[in-house]
Formats: sequence, structure tokens, C-alpha cells
Amino acid sequence: MQPDPDEVRRAFAPLDAMPDDEACQRAHYASMREVDRLGRADWPAVDRVFARVAGVPDHRVDEAVAVTEDIYLRRPWVPIPRAAEAVRDLQAAGFSLAVVSNAEGTMERQLADHRICAVGGGEASEVAVVVDSHVVGVEKPDPRIFQIALEALRLTEDQCVHVGDTVHFDVEGARAAGLRAVHVDPYGYCPDDDHPHIRALPDLVPLLAGTSPSASTG
Repeated sequence: MQPDPDEVRRAFAPLDAMPDDEACQRAHYASMREVDRLGRADWPAVDRVFARVAGVPDHRVDEAVAVTEDIYLRRPWVPIPRAAEAVRDLQAAGFSLAVVSNAEGTMERQLADHRICAVGGGEASEVAVVVDSHVVGVEKPDPRIFQIALEALRLTEDQCVHVGDTVHFDVEGARAAGLRAVHVDPYGYCPDDDHPHIRALPDLVPLLAGTSPSASTG
């Protein structure tokens, strides 16, 4: 999931920025790269990167910090491109699935509303659990949040792969919990070569081809 481009445009219009959908996506991944570059969640610094890449003029970037925080914490998100397709492909390939998200308490509902995945399946792909950090009181990269997913899946760390869009929260968090990690990096921002990267979620099934079907969390 990523911020809804329509919400980004509504929020940034008073700051003289009207980014298109691609610019909104690029801003999200550029800001996640800033988290990784800093090695910590310095949100004002991260939000400034988001605003600049989204086209906010330099002289208004400081004003954009509170606006960007509102975009991430209080406005609706949308699925990343081809997310539903990727989750269906993983399920069809025999993988058990769980979601581990640093979120604000609405991730399970948003995923179900967009028909990406849901506990129990129904009109969406089935996942064992959606672990929302706001709900469980612990967030990535703390390994305890991954343990909640493992317990729901009834699998061990070595049977699982975590997929996410940051090194700091996702790759390092998964490794601390004993899981393998795959980094979603559509713009090639990450310079690290010590973990696998994919440009889009549907690339995950070919990457995992030959792997014993177990679990993908992310």
C-alpha cells in the first residue's frame, strides 16, 4: 500500500504542487530510501524528501512536513501496482500468506476493501493474519512483530520470506527475526547488494520459483 495520489494532490495543491500518479509513487519510494540512508525514522527529514520529489517548491518544503505526515497517517492509501495480481499468484503457487505492516490501525480493512487480501479470503486472496503495528503495539524493525505472523502461519523463520519496501524496517527487521528478505525497489534506489531486489510485486513468484511453498509476509 502507498498514499493515494488523489489525496496527495489535494493535500499539496495549496503548496503549489500537483504531482501525477507516477510522481506520487516515486516520492513514496524516494522517501523510504531516505529512511534507509539515515538508518532511522527521522520523519521530518523523510517528509521533506517526499515533498520535494512530489514537486513542492523548495521555499514551501518546510510547510509540507505536517501535510505529508497527515497524508501518511490520516488519509486513505491505495495498493501498489499489480498488488492483487501478485498476491493471487503467490496463493496459486502454494504459498501461505501473512501481512506485517507499520500502520495506523486500518490496514486490515483497507486491504479487504481493495480486495487485495483478507483473513478468511472471500472476494480477496486469503491471508492467515494482518499484523498492524498500531493494533499489536510493536512495529518493524522489532522482530517481535514478525513472530506474531509466524505464530499465525504456524511456520518457522527459515520457512518464510518477508517482502517490503525499506531496508531499515523490512530487510533488517526480517533478518533480526531470522527470516529471509526481499526488497521492493522499483526505481533502483537501493545500492546494497546483500539482499535480493524486485521492481514489482509480480516479480516475486519467479524469484521464489523452486522454493518450497511456505510463506511470504509483507
